[in-house]
Amino acid sequence: MTRNMIMGWVLLMALFLGWTQYKGAQVRKAKAEHAQQLAADSLAKLAANPTGSATTATIAGGGEASLSAGTANTATASAAATTAVTSVPAAEHRIITVQASGFTAVLDARGARIAELRIPSIGGKTPYNPVLIRPESEGALTLSLNGIALDNVVWSTSTTETFLRADQKDAAPVTVTFSTTLPGGIPVSRTYTFEPGKSLIHHSFTAPDGAIRSYGLDWKGGLEETDRITQGQGIGLTATYFSEIVFDNGTNVQRENFRGQKSFNAESGVLRWAGMRRKYVAVIMDFGSPVQDRLDAVGIVDPAAAKNAPHPFSLRIAGNSDEKAALNFDFRVMPLHYTTIRALDRNFEQILFTGWEPFFRADIWYAKLCGLVLNLLNWFYKWIPNYGIAIILLTLLVRLITLPLSVNQTRQAAKMAVHQPEIRKLQEKYKGERQKLQAETMEYYRKQGINPLAPVLGCFPLLLQMPVFIALFNVLGRAVELHETPFFGWIRDLSRPDVVWAGLKIPYLFPIGITVLPFFMAATMAVQMKLTIKDPNQKAMVWLMPIIMFVFSGSFPSGLVMYWTVSNLFTIAQTKVFGSVPMPATAGSGSPKVTISPAPSKMKKDGKKGK
Repeated sequence: MTRNMIMGWVLLMALFLGWTQYKGAQVRKAKAEHAQQLAADSLAKLAANPTGSATTATIAGGGEASLSAGTANTATASAAATTAVTSVPAAEHRIITVQASGFTAVLDARGARIAELRIPSIGGKTPYNPVLIRPESEGALTLSLNGIALDNVVWSTSTTETFLRADQKDAAPVTVTFSTTLPGGIPVSRTYTFEPGKSLIHHSFTAPDGAIRSYGLDWKGGLEETDRITQGQGIGLTATYFSEIVFDNGTNVQRENFRGQKSFNAESGVLRWAGMRRKYVAVIMDFGSPVQDRLDAVGIVDPAAAKNAPHPFSLRIAGNSDEKAALNFDFRVMPLHYTTIRALDRNFEQILFTGWEPFFRADIWYAKLCGLVLNLLNWFYKWIPNYGIAIILLTLLVRLITLPLSVNQTRQAAKMAVHQPEIRKLQEKYKGERQKLQAETMEYYRKQGINPLAPVLGCFPLLLQMPVFIALFNVLGRAVELHETPFFGWIRDLSRPDVVWAGLKIPYLFPIGITVLPFFMAATMAVQMKLTIKDPNQKAMVWLMPIIMFVFSGSFPSGLVMYWTVSNLFTIAQTKVFGSVPMPATAGSGSPKVTISPAPSKMKKDGKKGK
């Protein structure tokens, strides 16, 4: 890595940062203009519909569409709702457990809500915590109708059973219907349908036409993490733990992690689905067709929790029309198994992998790249059932694809290093004559067959590998398939650091214990750097880069560190075979004699010519 190569890297990074800032500003400006136009259209509609204006004002002030009213307002609204239905005979409070395909749900007649949700298996493995919605929480899917919160109202039930099974093959669907009467004698009902073989609940709502002016669907109980959250202070240590609001706004899939209250859906005005996700599981309200409703959410922060610890959310879907489209949906309980969720053709795979739009439209291609990496690993795994070996084979495949370009650039850079004495002579000869020096240097390069852009282009093979490296990092941290998958010996989980001594923890270096693979990675990188760096002015890089990578890799998944280590070994072998360029033997010769080993594609052909 020469000085020119480093300058090339700096130039590339500067261009990239400038371009992304420019594109990001364009995207933000377009979204702001679109949101302003939507707001103007909404105001025009409200001005043309006084009744609708009054209804919307009620919602904005703390009714169906607001989460910021607080616990006091909710309690008041709930108490008012309970009082309002006193004329209706009191229903019996029932709690019904339904064992479905892939999960167990507990339905509570108080609020006609999902009080508890459990998942016994994720990707064929027992989760560390099987509870997705805790029974002591406020649960999910409580309703507010016409400004009346119904979360404390006990609804009548269609069954007296307390335990139902919908997980038996060829069994009929299981339905549970809750019903109540709103003030004014308006009957409403909600039906939960469980179909054998499907990991979802179909929710439907019925009410007389024209009776519902506004509604809000609340999910206050959040979603619990199923995996064991790693404790410690490390670089990127908790980067693979997610607690996010996810939704499809009809244009793209959004993943949001924030604190406090936020409203979404202003850009497109539609929702295809919305829900919450954790590391290996997501629970989604899938509306089927786009709905014209608003999504509000609150990030709930526990002051006692660690600063970077994932925090839970509550969300609300709110509308102010009688269409009630958002109250008819599939409540999907989805382990984030890439092949399974992609087959649903609802863009659910982008819950797992989402690219940043300003970065060369990564929102389009990055999810596909991660899927390709995961599919390749799964394909290798089918032949050799060990994901550690699959990662090694993936590394070799990537390096073999970039080998011709890498060898060519290595050879060109080596040529330039050999000819540096002659270039220095030209610099001394034409000192102060910048244009003349540039012309003579380029002529010298032409005669010697040297590409002057080689130092910059030498970064290109590494640049091509970086998206794969980043994609593998995301795959190891998010894919259910690689969770708790061993390699051999002490490497018992490729998705976590390969800790051999948990009793000694060093913050930011070995935050969860002493690991082994970072030592191998740093050692191989030091050998690689020593072989490739010939410029005396760059000798510091021989030890600086291995130290930097060593510090980072102590918190990384062992599978990722193994990928980098194997890549280092490949570079060492490549340099030994193709990168040998001897220094000139004769000091007084007019130009150095350069011996370059042939490119891989020409070795056989040149060998025949030499006979």
